[in-house]
Amino acid sequence: MIKAMIISVGGTPEPIIKSITECRPEFVSFFASQDTFDKVTDIKQGVRETTGHTIKNEITLVDKVDNLLHCFAKAEEAVKRVLSKGYHSDEVIVDYTGGTKNMSVALALSSITHGFSFSYVGGTERTKDGVGIVVDGKEKVSKSVNPWDFLAIDERMKISFLFNTNQFKAAKELADEALKRSTEYKTVFKKLSFLIDGYYNWDLFKHGEARNRFERARIEDLLETRDEKIRMFVKATIQLKPQLDLLSKQQRQPDRLFVLDIFSNAERRFEEGKTDDAVVRLYRVVEMLAQERLLKQYEIDTGNVGEEKLPPQIRNDFIGKYKDKKDGRIKIAQNAAFELLEALGDDLGKEFNKRIAQFRQIQSQRNSSYLVHGFTCANENTYLKFKEFILDLNIFKAQDVIVFPRLNI
Repeated sequence: MIKAMIISVGGTPEPIIKSITECRPEFVSFFASQDTFDKVTDIKQGVRETTGHTIKNEITLVDKVDNLLHCFAKAEEAVKRVLSKGYHSDEVIVDYTGGTKNMSVALALSSITHGFSFSYVGGTERTKDGVGIVVDGKEKVSKSVNPWDFLAIDERMKISFLFNTNQFKAAKELADEALKRSTEYKTVFKKLSFLIDGYYNWDLFKHGEARNRFERARIEDLLETRDEKIRMFVKATIQLKPQLDLLSKQQRQPDRLFVLDIFSNAERRFEEGKTDDAVVRLYRVVEMLAQERLLKQYEIDTGNVGEEKLPPQIRNDFIGKYKDKKDGRIKIAQNAAFELLEALGDDLGKEFNKRIAQFRQIQSQRNSSYLVHGFTCANENTYLKFKEFILDLNIFKAQDVIVFPRLNI
């Protein structure tokens, strides 16, 4: 339902009367020049005589009709008169039929970013053998689509850029703004917003909430959209969804899928230039690799190691070093976990301890970080060496890592 109009006023009232009569708005923001503002009275009278309807209105006056910059500033005032009254974009139509060329261009430029629909009054018969003005009574209102739908290239590019640089929250906010302005693509932007929010929650390890957002998006519906780039993004998301489903249902304990998810998260932090954050995550990957192997292969919980699970050659040493005097539990940290694996004859423990000198060097650099114990920043080389160290353990390959799809709309 059209509740408001923004109309440029020219010297002929009839086209505007026709436009208002057809749309039946409750409020009109007239955009007029010093030479045409008096036509507003004629327009309102013509509408009242035709429909019996009295419209509320405000007028914005243009002083310099030949100055495009001045016209644009005044057109923005005319737009603000509508926005200040709380009308939504899908309740507003802009009619740029009347006024000078500068006024029409200015009104279009100032309105287009708000997601209003546009209309123009032409006619079935014109004077001067069809090249003059429309004959009174032969006016025809042509309503166009919301031009923002096909001109919002910058907004689409910004959403894509923000998503692809892992700025998911900002990308979602921009998608929500696009949703408000769009007409034809409202459903697409709404679903896209849910999808982006899903990836945002996934990036925060909130797997259940991410899964919920994907389900609310009903992403399969987007496969019907005409936009091939969106369909490609959706197909990639559908391929990832089984992994998210598993992550959301997985018991909160060390697991290979969590390892891959944290590694993926570290890669995204590194792409953002947050090297310290990335290194901290890789450290957690190494820790969980040991925890997962002990739990799955030997039923050993690093937070409560049973004495009977300890090989004889390290039992007394571990009890002496790691048994908590308060609760009597044996609790082992990362390096001790790998030492235990080696004592159990496990390949991961052997492989880790073969590279222990390399790991200690990385560990020292990590411990010097602002995020751990020191006041230095990790450099890119530290991360790359750490990543190579993990992959060389041969527990998983780089291609196994969860990779978020690229968005290009």
